[in-house]
Amino acid sequence: MADDRTTSMGLFNTAEAYRLAATALEQHGVKAGHAEKPVQFLYSHALELYLKALLRTKHSVSAVEKFRHDIRKLVREAESLGLFVTVADRDVFSVMADTDALIEMRYIRTGSKTSLKLETLRHACKNVRDSVGSLLRQADVPVRL
Repeated sequence: MADDRTTSMGLFNTAEAYRLAATALEQHGVKAGHAEKPVQFLYSHALELYLKALLRTKHSVSAVEKFRHDIRKLVREAESLGLFVTVADRDVFSVMADTDALIEMRYIRTGSKTSLKLETLRHACKNVRDSVGSLLRQADVPVRL
């Protein structure tokens, strides 16, 4: 993957697409089965992409790829670049990092589960979006907020 083709703006815009898809699906109000799972996944993936968009302002693509899906490391590095994380958002990141919640969004599992409420994910996603977007603008990355 070429560094000049994977930009902060591209990652931010892709995160926006996932967030807006989650919002649209949530507003559609499907009540059957496990309808919240795709919405949870979309918000969670958007969160990861927002973090990677910020990291991309300072790191090469290969350096960002080394973080893989390690939310704890992504958040720590994003905070070192100026990301503001609220207590509630930190709780979301902890659940994402310390439990099987992300796997349980994608696969059916029996037994007890740890899940994130849609409202909690939606708010965390919006907070991280706004903070990352502001930091990107300060770095002269033209993103829409």
